[in-house]
Amino acid sequence: MRRLITVLVVSVGVAAAADARSPSEAPPLLPPDPGVFTIVDVDTTQELADACWNLTSNQAIVIAPGTYDLADVVFPNGVDGRLTVGRYGAAPIANLQIRGATGDPADVVIRGAGMADPIVPFGFQIFTATDVLIADLSIGSVYYHTVAIQNDQGATRIRLYNCRLQDAGEQIVKGNRGSNPGAEDVVIEYCEVALTDGAIVHPDLGYCYTNAIDAIGGQRWTIRDNLVRGIFCQDGSLAGPAVLMWQGSADTVVERNTFVDCSRGVAFGLVSSQDHNGGVIRNNFFRWNPGAAYVVDVPIYTTSPGSVILHNSVLTHGLYGAAVEVRFAGATGVEVRGNLMDAIVRPRDGAAPLVADNITDADPAWFVDETTGNLHLQPDAAPAIDQLDPLPGCSDDFDGAQRPAASGAVDVGADELEGPLLEDGFESGDTSAWTATVPG
Repeated sequence: MRRLITVLVVSVGVAAAADARSPSEAPPLLPPDPGVFTIVDVDTTQELADACWNLTSNQAIVIAPGTYDLADVVFPNGVDGRLTVGRYGAAPIANLQIRGATGDPADVVIRGAGMADPIVPFGFQIFTATDVLIADLSIGSVYYHTVAIQNDQGATRIRLYNCRLQDAGEQIVKGNRGSNPGAEDVVIEYCEVALTDGAIVHPDLGYCYTNAIDAIGGQRWTIRDNLVRGIFCQDGSLAGPAVLMWQGSADTVVERNTFVDCSRGVAFGLVSSQDHNGGVIRNNFFRWNPGAAYVVDVPIYTTSPGSVILHNSVLTHGLYGAAVEVRFAGATGVEVRGNLMDAIVRPRDGAAPLVADNITDADPAWFVDETTGNLHLQPDAAPAIDQLDPLPGCSDDFDGAQRPAASGAVDVGADELEGPLLEDGFESGDTSAWTATVPG
């Protein structure tokens, strides 16, 4: 049906594709319910630090527009600059919100003293708190992490929504584990996770040690609808994967994200087939910078038994020899299907994944604006259009639109190209744009 419509309106053309999915499209959240939460309004940095320190269950901190400089605060713990959510070693608290008041993260900016200054080690450090929402604000310029999820103290079920998380000296978001496998059911969505100018050589370490999101032992994390950019090292060395789920992590879902200008992309596991189990990487855009002055590695990497890599769009620009790598003989049951790439799928060290229905010679001209990471399909990307049967586990596309259910009607890659059903004048009976060509 879609091909028929294209022929009938060919002289009108096809409407421009949507912009790449981005944090700016985050649906607004409802305000915290005063029937559920005690609302704490703050409009100074000192009030914010005190409110975080004094949080109890069922509270919501609402932050007025402004810039909140953590380096200028006398912190309640008497040590250094961090916003503490659930005090270290204290009784657990639950059901918490920390929100920018306007819904626009540009209006509430929380900042430290810079990536190389230890006076502000963290933005938020979550210890003995569960069921926490942090939303609609910006955090950056800190020594270690913008958000640290300390599962060794019980932190779990954390949601980061519509945040700008930038410029941390090490990992931007970090999940640590304790005696349990790690933080469970963490959701990071509609966030921009970025380094403005790459990662520094960290003063504590003497080398660059960075990721956008790094979870040790994370269970059932969902990372979706984010923009991840600039995860590389200023000294040109190889940065860590932009998203690294490892050391006992399991069942991660990474979907509908855009990754641009990074050294590496998503890694399920790193050093062995026991590093991660299961998981899905689907409907993401990856675009590597052909002018990169830093070391570049593979966009998608898995050592995880039972993981599936479905319908991603990947442009390496020849900077690395593979778009996907599956490593170690223990990485059994891996599937790599329906991906649109300009490089191969590479098994390593005895891995034997199912590899099917992929394109490995994608042309950058097939995409709307590959220079910005917008890998929506152009109408003339014929080799990728209407090629596949539906794949189990990937019924929608990068924009959340449903893929066709018919055999042979599904596009390769993250975007399902859909032309308009009606053009201006069509419904009025105007036939001037029609062609006389009759479809065969």
